[in-house]
Amino acid sequence: MKRMKIPKIVALIAAGASAALCAHAQTSAPSAALEPIAFLTAHEWDAKLPDSSEGKKKKIHATFTWTQNRQAIRISNELITDGKASPYIDGLYAWDPQQRVIVFWYVDAKASLTKGTVKMEDGTLVHEFQEIEPDGKTAEFVARVTPHGNKAWDNEIFARKRNGLTPLVKVRYEVAQ
Repeated sequence: MKRMKIPKIVALIAAGASAALCAHAQTSAPSAALEPIAFLTAHEWDAKLPDSSEGKKKKIHATFTWTQNRQAIRISNELITDGKASPYIDGLYAWDPQQRVIVFWYVDAKASLTKGTVKMEDGTLVHEFQEIEPDGKTAEFVARVTPHGNKAWDNEIFARKRNGLTPLVKVRYEVAQ
């Protein structure tokens, strides 16, 4: 009879601990270190892209959501072509306490890994990052994300070359309709 009570007590303790941990995770405050990018979680976003060579309408649909523990922000983007969605990137922003900087990683639909850092400079979020293709080839980039209140933001991307930065694209993200 005593053997039956010990497992029940252990199960009750484990259940209570799990409930307490879940409750804490649901009520944790967002990481203050991620405050510079927290505006991204306020809405879903769309960025119109130039039409394809075949005349198809293109846009990026971006979603940023807090993780359950509110210590990281998930990013999930789709490429929308003539109304049809296809996966684009999925990743994560988090605070790296060792580097004392926001870091990010994402993987695109072609299995390229992108990783980098984010720093605030004069009201612009400067993303410095490296893209690693599935064959191991790498390229360096800089993106300047400039918020316009909480209703829009610009993303200006540059390739890093030996002689400096080469502009690649600039798009404006607006609240998705």
